Amino acid sequence: MAAVNAGWVAGLLLIGGSTLFLVGAAIAVPRVFMERDPTTRLRMLEERIRIWRAGQPFYALGPIVAGIGVVVLAADASDGDTVLFGIAGAGLVVGALAWSWSVYLRAARVRDFALGNLPWWPFATYVLLTIGGLAPLGIGLLAGDYAAWLGWLVLAADVLFLGLYLAMRDIPPFVFYLLLLVVGIAIF
Repeated sequence: MAAVNAGWVAGLLLIGGSTLFLVGAAIAVPRVFMERDPTTRLRMLEERIRIWRAGQPFYALGPIVAGIGVVVLAADASDGDTVLFGIAGAGLVVGALAWSWSVYLRAARVRDFALGNLPWWPFATYVLLTIGGLAPLGIGLLAGDYAAWLGWLVLAADVLFLGLYLAMRDIPPFVFYLLLLVVGIAIF
């Protein structure tokens, strides 16, 4: 019975964390990420500064909650799966903390964000730790009592995300939470 409860809690945390992130993405001036001109980005953000800042806590909290969902999987998994889910959860949570710093900076220093003058390392750390965390998550799902398609989906998406990030030096973070939303629903 405990494994069912842990899976249910982990699924709920993955769904909740992903949803929080996606809410932030939906409300916090999402068009700003498609705009190439820095002065236009700045104008867009200045015109909707309150909604921009209101969305940032959702952006920051969602990944932390989703990462904790993977840690919950580790807490109740079998020995080998515990290590895999533990590594995955650690990567996702530590990456989410770097992301939270990046989110704080873009809320506090809107002009620097719009003009591309924020430090690069928090976002790069977040992306690399998240991609690094997805691989052991996928392997753990394959090794555990989960549908094989779910583990293969996570691994295939992870390879795609890594290739995209290496090629473009950028990746829209919502892709991580669409994937983790699917994982959460599948294990719920």
